[in-house]
Amino acid sequence: MKKTEEKMDYSKLGLKCGLEVHQQLDTDKLFIRTPSTLTDEINFTIERKLRPVASEMGEYDKTALEEFKRGETFFYSGNSANISLVELDEEPPQPLDREALKTILEVSALCNSTTVSTIIPMRKTILDGSNTSAFQRTCLVSIGGEIKINTQKNEKKIRVQTIVLEEDSARPIKKEEGKIFYNLDRLGIPLIELATEPDITTPQEAILTAKKIGEIMRLTCKTKRGKGTIRQDINISINEGARCEIKGCQELEMIGTVIEKEVERQLDLIKLAKEIKTKFVEKEELKKATNNEIKNVTKIFQNTEAKFIKGKEVYGLKLSKMKGLLGQKVGAKRFGSELSAYAKASGVSGILHKDELPNYGISEKEVKETTNILECKEEDNFVLIVTNEEKAKKAFDAIKNRIILAYDGVVKETRGALEDASSEYQRPISGETRMYPETDIPYEKIDEKYLEQIKQNLPKSVKEREELYKKLGLSTNHIEEMKLNNYARFFEELVKKGTNPTVTATTLLQTLTELKRENIDIEKIQKKEIEKLLIAEAKNKINKSLIKKSLIEISTGKSVEKILSSQKTINTKEIEPIIEKIVSKNETLIKTRGLGAIGPLMSDVLKEKTLNTIDKKTLSEILTKQIKEKMKK
Repeated sequence: MKKTEEKMDYSKLGLKCGLEVHQQLDTDKLFIRTPSTLTDEINFTIERKLRPVASEMGEYDKTALEEFKRGETFFYSGNSANISLVELDEEPPQPLDREALKTILEVSALCNSTTVSTIIPMRKTILDGSNTSAFQRTCLVSIGGEIKINTQKNEKKIRVQTIVLEEDSARPIKKEEGKIFYNLDRLGIPLIELATEPDITTPQEAILTAKKIGEIMRLTCKTKRGKGTIRQDINISINEGARCEIKGCQELEMIGTVIEKEVERQLDLIKLAKEIKTKFVEKEELKKATNNEIKNVTKIFQNTEAKFIKGKEVYGLKLSKMKGLLGQKVGAKRFGSELSAYAKASGVSGILHKDELPNYGISEKEVKETTNILECKEEDNFVLIVTNEEKAKKAFDAIKNRIILAYDGVVKETRGALEDASSEYQRPISGETRMYPETDIPYEKIDEKYLEQIKQNLPKSVKEREELYKKLGLSTNHIEEMKLNNYARFFEELVKKGTNPTVTATTLLQTLTELKRENIDIEKIQKKEIEKLLIAEAKNKINKSLIKKSLIEISTGKSVEKILSSQKTINTKEIEPIIEKIVSKNETLIKTRGLGAIGPLMSDVLKEKTLNTIDKKTLSEILTKQIKEKMKK
């Protein structure tokens, strides 16, 4: 990224960026008390088609209309163990999940954002199939506030625009022609959407801001982890450009490159617009240049060597005076790729244009015949689409529209981030007509006392946690792993109640992780049972070596009380005399070999029946300590 920053003066270019960070919460679903776990085990599938509805003003959202025109059918699969009638849009939603509400109020307070007095659930029209109801429920919770970042020059404040609580969409599985398949397990998982003002002026600032927002979210200890649980959308514009929203950036370090590539793309589009104006002085001239007859050119390719086109319907459109235009560089791709993305959005797999045909195995003879049928001159170009006539007409309309828009430079649109950090057109940027009130959920009035209570009990900052954990004697690795872990607040509660800090950290960070890898259902191990177990360890009622075994028993439904009463517990004070006898019997060996006697004596220790349930590490520590004491005498 540094090389690009050296080439570009972002201040001179007038770069403005705003982030929308979407973070999944580790709670129940937002409007139904079903678990928010993902599973590929399905036992039902339903089929639906979605239609747009008008807003209260009688207007249709242009994004919804464009998605509806694609005419796609949606298939929703799920498992009845974690999917209810609410996700299927066959039952009214339940009230807001209280844990999710508390979490977003904490995030709002941490950002010094002003919480609204009443939360009014709204519906956001979405017709891409990712919601069975054709809308997403969303709630504005707070406005304003700030995020502080430390740049290389100074501390900078990035203003917060809004903090919103909303439902996540269904999980996309696959796409076929005219069909999209989803898994319903993700639908309804609570999302916090934090949107900033366009105060970010460099790619590096964007990375720092996203990182800080993620840190604030994780301080609550209620966020999900792993790929897909946090997503960043980036709004980007430059002088003479337009705001483009790049959606779905999942990797933190990718953010900077996405911005760089979008700036490059916008600069190329501005340059392209100037070139178009040298050929077409008025926009009407450009419209006429695209307004040619769509012709069926299928017969030309009946015996073609290009397998992807052979035996299929092919339609062509002449683009007057546009030779070489579609091959012009636009970001990491060509202008033809921009047109192709618009065509894809209308329901076809892509386009071919004259500037690139040699790359697809189409012969010079076929190009010449196509040129003749479409009545192209030397200065003209043409576009081919492999599909049926109805879809071809829709796709050509989209292509014509995109070419005309290029006359004005950068188009205001929503784009999707790709793996190489470039982006592709998805749809127009949505307007206000997309939102309307939710009629099935009552308003949520925020109690001032409850809000004040939350503000008085906010999570510690990263710095405060680092200082506390160091004071408690945790290792550097434990401090680093715990400070933004979902167990951090639970850890702090346990230590306050007298548990051993190191044993507690090891149990939460390592032992539970090991059990999960061993397919033990740790969701069945309640926090209150972990608390009882660790308090018992701190009081020498159970040896730390038995914690893992005890947690496995707890996962099967056994209580800590039963575990303590059913096993003979050997604490350190009981172990030491037994080992001391072994050490005393081997004084000569210790005098001769010193610490080298640990190995042979450890074998003797492990032969003791009363000690074989104790972990070797504990036994080794006690044995080593006693040998050292014997060596001093």
